[in-house]
Amino acid sequence: MIGGFALGTSGISKGSQTNAMNKPHALIAAAVLIIAAYPMLAQHQHGGWPSGSGGPIPGYGGAMNDFQRAIAVQASNEQSAQLRSWTQRTANMNRELEDIRQRSELRGLEDLSNEIDMFKAALVTDNLDRHAFLASLSGAQHSGLRNAVYGLDKINNAMAKALSTITESFGQTQDTKLLFKGLEKAKKAIEAEQHEQQRFLREMGVTV
Repeated sequence: MIGGFALGTSGISKGSQTNAMNKPHALIAAAVLIIAAYPMLAQHQHGGWPSGSGGPIPGYGGAMNDFQRAIAVQASNEQSAQLRSWTQRTANMNRELEDIRQRSELRGLEDLSNEIDMFKAALVTDNLDRHAFLASLSGAQHSGLRNAVYGLDKINNAMAKALSTITESFGQTQDTKLLFKGLEKAKKAIEAEQHEQQRFLREMGVTV
C-alpha cells in the first residue's frame, strides 16, 4: 500500500492502457499554462502586492481595524455563488478520489482508467475555479484575506504537481507506483484546499 492506496497485482489492463494513452491532453496542457501564469496575473491585478505580503490597503489610509476588514472582505452575491459552487465541486472531487481508492483496494487499477481520466478532468476544473475566484477578489479583499490567498497559492502549486505526476504515470509505460504517488499528492492538496475554502466562507460571510 502506498499513501493509503493499495497496489493491485493486475495493474492496468492492456485495453485500458491504450485508451489512457490515447486520451487528449488539451485540457491538461491548458491548465498547466494557467497555473504557470497565475502568479503574474495576481500580482498585476492586485496592485503588485504578491499574496502573503503586506502593503497599503486599497481604499484605506493604513492597516484596517477588525470592523473595517470585516466590511471590506464581504463577498458579493456573485462571489458567494462562485464560492459555494467551487466548494461543492471540490467536495465531489474528493469523493471521486475516495471511490478510486476503495476500488483500487479491491482489484488494483483494473478497469479504472476512465475514472482516473475523469478525476484528472476534475483537477483541471478545480484549478480553473480557484483561479477565477481569486481573480474576482478586489484589492481590499485580497489584502484583508492575504493569509487565505497565500494558502491557495501553495495549494495551486501542490495541485499542479499532483496533476503532472498523474499525467506522467499514464505515459508510454504505465507506472502504477507513480500514479498512486500522484493520487496521494492530490488527496493532501484537496484536504488543504477544503480547509482554505471554509476560511473564505467564514471570513467573507458566506453561508452554505
